[in-house]
Parts: sequence; C-alpha cells; structure tokens
Amino acid sequence: MMRRSLTLLSCVLAAACSASRSRAADDAATPLPNGAPTLDAVRPDSVWIAAGTVTEVVLRGRGFVPGRPGHNTVVLGTVVFNDVPANDDGREIRFVIPDRLPSGGEGPPMPIDPGAYPMRVRTPNGESNVVTVRVYR
Repeated sequence: MMRRSLTLLSCVLAAACSASRSRAADDAATPLPNGAPTLDAVRPDSVWIAAGTVTEVVLRGRGFVPGRPGHNTVVLGTVVFNDVPANDDGREIRFVIPDRLPSGGEGPPMPIDPGAYPMRVRTPNGESNVVTVRVYR
C-alpha cells in the first residue's frame, strides 16, 4: 500500500511540474475526427479531496497512446497535465487529482475548488470528448 501511495504521489508531482494553463473548456459534444481519443467514462465521477491527499480516477475509452512515459495530455478544467501514461491497449488512463493545482506563473499552487470540472484527453491524433468530474472538499 505504501509503495502504491508513493507511486501515485510521484505521478502527481511529475504531472504538476509539467502542468500549464489551457484554453477555456468547451463542454459541447462534437464529432471526433478519425483516430481521436474517445472518453467513455471516468470512475469515480465524483471525488472527495481532503487537504494533503490525492485521489485516483480511472479514465476509460479508446485511442489513448499506450506506454510510459506517457504521450497523453489530460485537461482538468483549465489545467493541463502532460506526459500521462496509458495502459498497454490504450483503453485506460489512471490519473491522480491533486488537492492543489498549479496557479500559473510563479505563484504557489492553489487548492482545487469544489465544483464540476470538464475533463478531456489530448493525443497526437486529436482531442477527446468531455466528461465531467465533480470535486467535493
């Protein structure tokens, strides 16, 4: 259990270090270009995040780029997490939602606010549809 927690924490720290601001999220579902990733579900779709913790969610779909280091980008609200790995068949991404998100620039990380966050995945083949994750504190 301790090893898994350390692995999840290292993934969060690596993702947070490579995070950057994204354009505003667009919740409208649009047809996806051929080869673009598709998100079927995020489990759980509602998470409780306490201070100092991380919460794992599983993104299920198809068209993710398999392997480590990852070649997928997860967009949570307006924050971008680069180099996120997917499983070997490109159907699952295990992603960790941290309790703090990069504030941009040189400011310190800010606590993630409660609310609904659009989530999508980008790959070299395009951008997925949007799923919503609800965060509680």
